[in-house]
Formats: sequence, structure tokens, C-alpha cells
Amino acid sequence: MTCTTESELLLRSNDLRVTRQRLAVLKVLRHANQHITATDVYARAKDEAADLNTSTVYRTLTQLRDLGLVSQTDLGGGERTYAWRSERPHHHLVCTSCGRMTELAHDLLADFADQLQRDFAFEAHPDHWAIHGRCRDCIAGERGS
Repeated sequence: MTCTTESELLLRSNDLRVTRQRLAVLKVLRHANQHITATDVYARAKDEAADLNTSTVYRTLTQLRDLGLVSQTDLGGGERTYAWRSERPHHHLVCTSCGRMTELAHDLLADFADQLQRDFAFEAHPDHWAIHGRCRDCIAGERGS
């Protein structure tokens, strides 16, 4: 089955109309293999759908996020990023000094979500978090100065 056929089925199964614009956005997300901003999605998808505009990209990303097909996170670059949701949730430690990103095991935040439920009766949905701080190298560099 082709990516386009799978995308069409995915849209239909979620009660979304199949349009050239939505298919272009899906294609970019599914093949990006990285976090990507809405601006980047638009830049990569506009050749597939000449009538695509940025508001359609944002609207489509929001719909896909709400359906649980795409994760949205703030990695500290000034614009939210989106990623096609993988089978295994992942999270990031983001250094605010050097920008280094380290992938964080989901188990650590799943335990945290359980603790939030126990202590605060708050149901957290840790599907793609970014925790901002400073990495070991940046902290050590400051101490060495």
C-alpha cells in the first residue's frame, strides 16, 4: 500500500475529507523522520499542493494533533515542532545554553504522570515532553571558568 493510499484511509477513518492540502501535509510529516515546524511543513508541502497556505497547514496540524496522530512540543526554538507519532513515545532534555537535545526514556515521565495522579488527582498525558535546563557539559564549563 502506498503512503498516499494509507494517508487517504487514515483521513477517511478519522472523518476528515481527503484533500490535496491534507495529503501534502501528511506526506511531509510521515517522511520527515524528525521534529519539524509548521513553517517547514509549509515549505516542503507547497510544491505538492500549489493552493496550500499557512493557515491550512496550522489547521491540519491541529486536527492531526487532536486525533493523536501527530505530537506537538516546544523544543525551545521559538516555534512549536511536530512529529509523526511513533509507536514508542519519547521525550527530550533540551539544553538552553548549547541547544543539545537528549532523548529521554518514556518510563521516567510515565512514573511522573502516575505520581501527579496520586498526589494531585491530575491526569497528565506525557506523550512528547521537552524539559528545558542545562546539560552536564555547559554546567561543567561554567564551573571551569
